[in-house]
Amino acid sequence: MRKNRFLYMLFLSVLFIACDKEDDLTPSNLGKDWFTIEDSDDPVDGAIYQFYVETGIPVFYNDTIGQETRVDNWGNSYTHYEVLQFGASALGGTATPNPFYAYELCPKEYVVDGLEFLRKEIVPLLPGSIKIRSILFLKSLASYNTTISNEAFKGLNTVLISRVPELKNMSGAERLSMKSAVLNALLATPVAAYTEELAAFYQTTRGCYAQADLYGCAGWYFYNRYGFSDPRAVGFLKDPNPYDYGNMPTETQDVGMYISAIFASTPEEFEATYGAFDAVMTKYRIIVSVLREIGVSI
Repeated sequence: MRKNRFLYMLFLSVLFIACDKEDDLTPSNLGKDWFTIEDSDDPVDGAIYQFYVETGIPVFYNDTIGQETRVDNWGNSYTHYEVLQFGASALGGTATPNPFYAYELCPKEYVVDGLEFLRKEIVPLLPGSIKIRSILFLKSLASYNTTISNEAFKGLNTVLISRVPELKNMSGAERLSMKSAVLNALLATPVAAYTEELAAFYQTTRGCYAQADLYGCAGWYFYNRYGFSDPRAVGFLKDPNPYDYGNMPTETQDVGMYISAIFASTPEEFEATYGAFDAVMTKYRIIVSVLREIGVSI
C-alpha cells in the first residue's frame, strides 16, 4: 500500500514539473509553409504574389527562400535557412543528389518576363490536378550529365527554369524549345504513373530486337553489332549517325523526348517528320493518349 502511494506521489510530481516547463515552451515554427507567397509593395515581388493568387504556383528567383531563428537541443539559438532542393525526382534521369555543377540565379529585372511566359504558354495547358510545388527562375544551368536538359529540370521541391533573361529576345523556335522543355519537366512525373501504358511504350522498341535491350545501349553496338541504320526504325527520336558512339536513350530519356516533341510540333508536323516510322508513331500515340488522360490541353 505504501509502495502504491509512493508511486502515485511520484507520478503527480513528474506531471506537475512537466506542466510547469510547458509554460516556457515557444513555437518551433518547424511546420511553417515556406511556399506561401505574401503580398509585397515591391513591383516584382508583387507580380509574383499576383501570379501565385491566380495559379497557386510559388515562383522564386533565389534558391534560399527564407530564414528563421531556431533553438537546438542544448538551448543554443541558430539561424535556419530554407533552401530549395535540386535533387533528382521521378523521371529525373540521374541518381546523383544534385546533378548540376553550376547555375546562376535569374536577375530580378527579368522575373516579370518569366511570369508572362508561364502565364501565356505553360499554365493554360496544365490541368488543375497537377500541383507544382514551386518554380525557380535561373539565368543559366549546367549539369554533369549531358543528357539532362539545361533549360528545365524537375527537382525534389522545385522546377528549375533556366535562360529566363533570354526569353524576351528568343526566336520563335527557341521559345518553342523552352516551352517543350518546361512542359516535359512539369509532366514527366504525372506521366510516369501510367505504368501499363509506358510498358507498351517501352515494348514497342524492345520488340524490334529480342536479342538485347536497346535502351541505353552503346551507339557502336546499335549500328555495328545489332545492324540498325536508323534509331527511328525502333522508335527512338534520334537522327541516324553511324559515328555516334554515345548511348541510345534510356527509358526516362525516351519518354522525355516524346513529351518534348509533342509540344514542339503540331500533330501534322510530327507525322510529316516521323510518319514513315511505325514504331515512332505507335509510341507517339501512346504518350498523347496519356497526356490527354491526365487532362493536358494538346
